[in-house]
Amino acid sequence: MGKEGITAPLDSPSSTGNPTLTRPSLKSHSQFNWKLKLRENCYNRVREDRSRLLWRLRTSTLKTSHSQQCSPQQQEVDIVRSAFEDIVSDEFQKMKGNSTDTRLFDSEMDDIWEYDGVHSSCQGQCEDILLEMQRIFYEDLDSYPPMQQGLENELDTWEDEVDEYLASAVFEHMQLNEDKAHKEEIWCPICKRGELKEDHKLIYCTHCELRLNKASELTLGFLRERLAEAHTEHLDRGCRLKPKFCVKTQFSLTALYISCEGCETFEVVI
Repeated sequence: MGKEGITAPLDSPSSTGNPTLTRPSLKSHSQFNWKLKLRENCYNRVREDRSRLLWRLRTSTLKTSHSQQCSPQQQEVDIVRSAFEDIVSDEFQKMKGNSTDTRLFDSEMDDIWEYDGVHSSCQGQCEDILLEMQRIFYEDLDSYPPMQQGLENELDTWEDEVDEYLASAVFEHMQLNEDKAHKEEIWCPICKRGELKEDHKLIYCTHCELRLNKASELTLGFLRERLAEAHTEHLDRGCRLKPKFCVKTQFSLTALYISCEGCETFEVVI
């Protein structure tokens, strides 16, 4: 077959005498992949670090509350935006460090890294990313900022998670310092105000009506270990709600229980 039988692709030039075929721009394709990867990384960071961002928001708000030069709502917006800009800038640097991977990057993208992060001219290009990060950050709350009450509820949940994490850490610390355990204070798990004490018959709270009859093996040290174990076991179930403790008497036996409505836990502690 002669050359006259070859049909040019649809994307070839329409003018006669020019046999050069038009190819997709490598630069636009690589930049599309780069932007897509950047968005994905930033959105994942917001989801993974959401609790940490909430904690940063609370601590930053507390530090600036005594010298308020703007409203609490504006402080919240500024702090959240600054955190998001830091995430985008960090992901920029990570991708720049991996730009030798020719499957994702090429030399034509070098001009991207001339920016000093999102705080310069690159900020305008990343505005849509920042807005989407904000949407993801607030997606579980009732509305978008300002939303102080919704934020406070989220922060309370975060504090509960911290309490449970610390319970696990305290238990490990107590195992390493078992010889000093009898000298440490034990706060009441029910009222959380009184201190647990013991005599030759009872373990009791100095503030509420908690009373436990002492058996041969029941001591303050043993009770401390069981409380820490109960917190740890509850945390290991993946539940992030704060458990409650109560004393119940059944069949003439009085026991301390741990309960949680979230994971339907109801077990004897001691």
